Amino acid sequence: KFKDAKKVAQQCLNKCPVKVIHQFFNQSWWFMDAYHKGLIEKVAEWAVCKQKSHRRVGQCTMMSVDTMLT
Repeated sequence: KFKDAKKVAQQCLNKCPVKVIHQFFNQSWWFMDAYHKGLIEKVAEWAVCKQKSHRRVGQCTMMSVDTMLT
């Protein structure tokens, strides 16, 4: 069964464009960075959306979040 699942997963990944996989991993990384910095769900979503053009949630965004929460 595991071999079958592995084969099907490989087939699905081969059908998916590399750009889509790249975007998924980048966005996942941004969320992990936000959660690692202590942001909660909705705030992390806002921070990631605000920082789309950057590779991580920046210090300025974190300061904005602190201001909103206090």
